[in-house]
Amino acid sequence: MSAESFQRRETQGTIVIGYVATECGMDALRLGIALARGRDIKLEIVMVAPAHNSFSGTYPHDRGYDSILEEQIARWLEEALSRVPESIKCTARIVPGESEASALNATAVELNADLLVVGARKGGIFGRFQMGAAVNMLLHSAAVPVALAPRGYQYPGPISRVTTCFGPRPGTSDVIAIGIDRAQRREVPLRLVSLVLSKESDMQGLGTDVPSAVDAYANRRLGTAAKNLVATGYASTTVASGKDVESALSSLEWQEGEIAVVGSSRMAVPGRLFLGSTAARMLRTIPVPMVVVPAGYMRTDDESSKTTQGGGE
Repeated sequence: MSAESFQRRETQGTIVIGYVATECGMDALRLGIALARGRDIKLEIVMVAPAHNSFSGTYPHDRGYDSILEEQIARWLEEALSRVPESIKCTARIVPGESEASALNATAVELNADLLVVGARKGGIFGRFQMGAAVNMLLHSAAVPVALAPRGYQYPGPISRVTTCFGPRPGTSDVIAIGIDRAQRREVPLRLVSLVLSKESDMQGLGTDVPSAVDAYANRRLGTAAKNLVATGYASTTVASGKDVESALSSLEWQEGEIAVVGSSRMAVPGRLFLGSTAARMLRTIPVPMVVVPAGYMRTDDESSKTTQGGGE
């Protein structure tokens, strides 16, 4: 797979899994395993303990436990570790924190992780996704990309295709760049989906020419890379149009093992993630794991030679 190169940072090959001993925690763990399958990736299974407890560290370990709570959390982590295939590198750790979201984000930043994976809770207006307090906070503050595992996620991996969903909104460069990067690193097909809504009628003509839409919404360098991938058969293009997000995306077909990538809203501060209303509505429709990218995570300026923040698991 080849495309015109663009600035990107060297990836660390680390995925943090925000784990809880529930079904949504298992969903996150299964997604982490699927993402790591066949890749040189290390999983870090992380559980957050109340801040007033002094224990922390990696598990399993040889020392005795200082409290009943620590012993129970250690059992949960050891059980989670036992579910990870031997072919995948994995460690687990307890981190203290008053806020689960803040502790997970801080751990992901400390480990220089490429991705933070969390699970969805059962029920809720989002169907397969229900954002608990911690997940909701992460989706409005995280400094690394966050992957949401749908409820009941079972796919064993490896990932089969990367789909990027973009439109005439801030964050398109992040989405296109990380989509190209992820697909190239994994050597899987890339699907570029141009989201065209009726209320944005002035963009409909451009949006149906997907490579030109990448030029306009992102930048020329990414547009050239996208065109090269399409021309060589490594990428496909699709237009999703409708009166609203749900109707536009309802016509899309999804592969087993696919992941979707979306960007942050215009309200996001640079370097932080902020789930916008469009991406939130996508959660009602998209049946596959969704990766939300922080604002400016992969800068790809045409004229500059600045070091780009970004990465890929």
